[in-house]
Amino acid sequence: MTFHMKRFLFTLLTTSIICGACKKDEKIIADPIITSSALHDDLLFVNKHDFQITASEAATYSSSDPSITISKSGLISRVTSGEIVIVNVSWTRTGKTEKLHVLGSTDNEHVNPFEKFRGATSDNPDGQYIKGWATLRKLAESGQTYFIVLRHADASLGMDYSLGHQDPVIPANWWKSCDTALARQLNPQGKVRATELGVVFKDLKMPITRVISSEFCRALTTAQLINSGPSISIDKRINHPEYLKTGETLFQGLQHIISETPVDNKITLISTHHPINEFNDSGIASFPKVSVYNWTAAYFVKVNADKTFTYEGAASFGMFKYWRDLKLNKI
Repeated sequence: MTFHMKRFLFTLLTTSIICGACKKDEKIIADPIITSSALHDDLLFVNKHDFQITASEAATYSSSDPSITISKSGLISRVTSGEIVIVNVSWTRTGKTEKLHVLGSTDNEHVNPFEKFRGATSDNPDGQYIKGWATLRKLAESGQTYFIVLRHADASLGMDYSLGHQDPVIPANWWKSCDTALARQLNPQGKVRATELGVVFKDLKMPITRVISSEFCRALTTAQLINSGPSISIDKRINHPEYLKTGETLFQGLQHIISETPVDNKITLISTHHPINEFNDSGIASFPKVSVYNWTAAYFVKVNADKTFTYEGAASFGMFKYWRDLKLNKI
């Protein structure tokens, strides 16, 4: 039984409802539950240091995941931003043990190699993740036109030629190269996560009918490993700024792509780079200044019939995977 269902039953049963067959004044004792207001549909959003888990009864908490630091009393000192961690909850009275899934809904608790390659810190990451979690849960069956704007998978191998060299002769098409001597490439975890994300999309039956990638090998490789079905279109308008020669920002490039895409109630997958999430003063009210945007993470854009569009929150790799597992009862 999920925490969400248990919360409902707890509320119902603790209203002193007495069953007709029970003895007079005999009350049903509900199972203990997590009562933290940050619990949204079976996912606990931890948005700060020293976050205290609250519950209806006494429990002890533990986790073997190095992404989290948690005390037996349920005080979370830190959890890596964007990661989902399993916390074991052992109820004192019943002796039962349950698993609580915790998301680091911050944008300032990163570890290397990502810390080295992160961009501007987002504003209100907790709210963006909560919104994205709601969008993700309805995305496959929404019957509306969406863009999944994905940052390529984990890429820490090598360095882009424009950053690491001062040679007067620049290799042709260096940014398209899959050689670490010329451009930064996916690392082993990036390849694993991109492949896993593709499986998640298939398991969730995401109606992805278009896939568009930047020219950079790390973005194209991500799209290839996801292998969502449609052929991959290459578009230089969403290249990394190290080789973005259009005179516009990545977000402006995305806007052009949206305007050219039919509103057909399907999903377009974009494989691109930071800082397509740095909207700053975009003039579009629904968009924050900066969205959370880890490797192998995305934000959602909903496109309306009149081609106007709105920001619909963000999702980390862990959120995609957890929703698949939750929906298919793999938890």
